[in-house]
Amino acid sequence: MTRPLIVVSNRGPVTYERDDAGVRVERRGGGGLATALRGLRERYELTWIASATTDEDRAVAAECKPGDDVVLLAHDPAAYEGYYNVVANPLLWFAHHSLWGLATGPDVDRRTHTAWHDGYVRVNESFAAAVVAELDNNPGAVVFFHDYHLYLVPRLVRDRKPDALLAHFIHVPWPADLSVLPRWMRGERVLRQESRCR
Repeated sequence: MTRPLIVVSNRGPVTYERDDAGVRVERRGGGGLATALRGLRERYELTWIASATTDEDRAVAAECKPGDDVVLLAHDPAAYEGYYNVVANPLLWFAHHSLWGLATGPDVDRRTHTAWHDGYVRVNESFAAAVVAELDNNPGAVVFFHDYHLYLVPRLVRDRKPDALLAHFIHVPWPADLSVLPRWMRGERVLRQESRCR
């Protein structure tokens, strides 16, 4: 028998909008991850936890409950801005591709520091709370985290669910040298890759 699966990613397999008649319409989620893993929904007992990215996604997020096959998280807009547009993409993505300020030394200013603590950490905590809620309903599920957007989540889940079966896949085809990141960012039980995936 196959164990249930919880997929956790920034983007989900579906997104919602309203058509010209005002009717809610479900569309396939964008991005390579959602496309690549979409078939899992037909083959496995699956819950997919992702960020709400449209206004209608946010409305759906308000209706979501543990046990739904797609759980959308409506993050605080300012926190999401810092998480996604200051830390995850311009900082972590560039660090993974050895492009982040290496010629002059990475420049971490107050905006980056604030975005880390008030954005990246808060959004990761929100994801962790949603995963823990799903594990409360389905303790035997396997949790499959995706990408650098969610570096903190496995540790946060492990702290609350020490026996959970966790895996974290980073969609970068080469090892990253995250030593270019500030020591305070690497040191707070964050990017030390200690989630003990098994």
